[in-house]
Amino acid sequence: MDPRLTNKLVLLVEDESALLRGMQAWLRDNEYGFAVMIASEGKEALGIVERYHPDLVVSDVRMPGMDGLELLLACRNRFPHLRFVIVSAFGTSDMEQRSMQYGAVRFLHKPVEMTLLEHTIVEVLKQQPDEPRAGFLQGISITGFLQLLNVERKTLALHLIHPGGQSGIMYLEDGNLVHAEAGDAKGQDAAMTILGWDDAQMWIEPIAKRPARTIDRPLPGLMMEAMRLRDENSR
Repeated sequence: MDPRLTNKLVLLVEDESALLRGMQAWLRDNEYGFAVMIASEGKEALGIVERYHPDLVVSDVRMPGMDGLELLLACRNRFPHLRFVIVSAFGTSDMEQRSMQYGAVRFLHKPVEMTLLEHTIVEVLKQQPDEPRAGFLQGISITGFLQLLNVERKTLALHLIHPGGQSGIMYLEDGNLVHAEAGDAKGQDAAMTILGWDDAQMWIEPIAKRPARTIDRPLPGLMMEAMRLRDENSR
């Protein structure tokens, strides 16, 4: 037993039941003393995080409902010290880079050897958590992140805070922008305001109540128009 790890809790999130049980069986009686819990999908995992406050989440990416990246983003706003290891059979350099930008500390490619998984968990648990980043996404452009959400057909609310103090929110359904608010502006005017920001802190949440649709224009067209207006203003 390692006295530094005997009070640590690791949450495994995987929708393939055989793999999930295999990881649990391998890690359950580990020699380091950390405890293990399991969840088969993102929403279940989020409930466990809220109740038990694990020290580390090891999550697959592609799962029905809330996927691994959405789980990571949902947790960052409320549990900034929580660390994530992302595991995927569809890992690309782009996905790995995005996972790290979102706050993951490691990215493992499936099939992952159990000894490597255990070694990675122990390595992460022994490290001191970085200073919390307040759960925000930073260093990612607004348009770049919206393009990602559009391609992956996400349904969520994207909150934004501009360095100047302005705040805004964008609602997406199946990757399409359906409503936006920024200050007193709503709908397309609010969307154009937000898309004109150079930088912003961002976090996502599930849509608690679907807003009335105020935007019918496709998101790519809005982003192109915002870029055109920014170029004109800069000149």
